[in-house]
Amino acid sequence: MKVAIIGSGIVGLSSAYFLSNSAEVVVFERRYPLYGASGRNTGGITTMLGNKELIDLAKRSMKIYDDVQGEVNFNFLFRKDGYLKVAKNDIDMEKLEKEYYLQRSAGLKVREIDPFEIKNMIPGFNPKSVAGGFYGEGGVIFPWPVIWGYEKGCKARGAEIKPQTEVSEIVVENGEVKGLKANGEFFKADFIVNAAGAWSNEISRLAGVSLNNVVIKEEICVLESLKPFINPYILNVSNGVYLSQSARGEVVGGIVGKETNELNTSSSLDFLIRYAKGAVEMVPSLKGLSVLRQWAGVYDCSRDGMPVIGETEVKGFIQANGLGKHGMSIGPAVGELISEMILKGKSLNNFSPNRFQS
Repeated sequence: MKVAIIGSGIVGLSSAYFLSNSAEVVVFERRYPLYGASGRNTGGITTMLGNKELIDLAKRSMKIYDDVQGEVNFNFLFRKDGYLKVAKNDIDMEKLEKEYYLQRSAGLKVREIDPFEIKNMIPGFNPKSVAGGFYGEGGVIFPWPVIWGYEKGCKARGAEIKPQTEVSEIVVENGEVKGLKANGEFFKADFIVNAAGAWSNEISRLAGVSLNNVVIKEEICVLESLKPFINPYILNVSNGVYLSQSARGEVVGGIVGKETNELNTSSSLDFLIRYAKGAVEMVPSLKGLSVLRQWAGVYDCSRDGMPVIGETEVKGFIQANGLGKHGMSIGPAVGELISEMILKGKSLNNFSPNRFQS
């Protein structure tokens, strides 16, 4: 069995990792691993999601991360210091509370936390900046070693990874994929997995398939180092500001992204102004710190906020995209599902692309 995977992010490489023990796998990457969203995020991961299916994927992914870094002998720098969701007002707190009951019913260890307990947890936190929050499972994983480690594991299992190799055509005959063309060369494939993230719409069109995922642009920056004092990953659901601190003391953060019509990764002054205001409001000691680096990334989100995973009307053409901002939290489990679907015929009705057909 020959499987072609388009995209070398967390979903593409996780799929390749699980498939390559039983199939001949080639991963096609138009640029290089880490070029897309998997190399342009802050590494915040959590099981504290707002949907039972997503929670299950995140729980499984946490276990996979632990297993894979041992199997490939590569440290993912996974710090399980917890994940903190805060809100500035009562309306957003009510939304978090609804998530809390869902998360508790799913077996997660989550608890409500008041502003002054947050201040005790994070020295210098401004308790007047939030109405409260919820603290639970999660932390920070370093995206670069994750991708490097998966790449190492895929190659050890026999998968081929082809960077700087852009897919220009997907060959379909009688409603079934036969292979693809990349850099002027034809590659035969029984299955083609579309794990191209923000470029998944483009890849779908090559196969004659409609996807219509939304593209989101998100900006991030790194501030100069302070002695580490921010342990949990913090997400303010009211204004979208999030931040954490690396082991070297750098403060890494951004703002939850907005829909865009352009696939570009340019940075903006507007982002810096909004982020600085939101971050300093929560942690006043960040005021005056220099910005070391600023960047942006793009990712895709399905029309209903759930991943798009499964075979399309074109036999052998598999969608593995639409993960939204949860890519690092659920990507490993999505890769595992893709392998089970291809190798074992497992049904994925909850995430099937066919759910969008009227």
